Amino acid sequence: MSSTSTAVHRPPTGADTHIHDDGSADTAVIYTPAVPVRAVSAGRMHIPGGKTTTPQRHRTTEAILTIISGYSAILSGHHLETALPRPGDMIYIPPATPYCVVNLSLNASVLILSFRGDPGFSADIEHLPDLGPQVLRQVDKLRSDHMHRLMSRRTGHVRRTR
Repeated sequence: MSSTSTAVHRPPTGADTHIHDDGSADTAVIYTPAVPVRAVSAGRMHIPGGKTTTPQRHRTTEAILTIISGYSAILSGHHLETALPRPGDMIYIPPATPYCVVNLSLNASVLILSFRGDPGFSADIEHLPDLGPQVLRQVDKLRSDHMHRLMSRRTGHVRRTR
């Protein structure tokens, strides 16, 4: 792999997209060998409404997730603790940390930019299907709480006539 002395523009069109059994899709945009990267990669994650990614971990590398759009929950760690990022928020995933992304909406997609310390983008991913039942036990409550938050936000105080 040769280095370059200029910026490399790589649009996601025609990039390497992998559609998973859980319905989510990863698109590796900046990764080796497509771009002469040495220590990082970047891509997009698309999670359709009502879907949850399969629990996974990156064996030796870090990841940063940037929420672009949609309502999501990130379940991470051995106890699958919940983070509720909003669009624009970033989530740091340490190496070997189990995590999954839950789309809290049943209709709208979640779009995430993923930055990884793995130049191959997905070379060190280990899927953890044994955590699936633990994730499923949390998903319904997370979605119910999300709907309650949305409805509470939309129903403010009503002015009463005298």
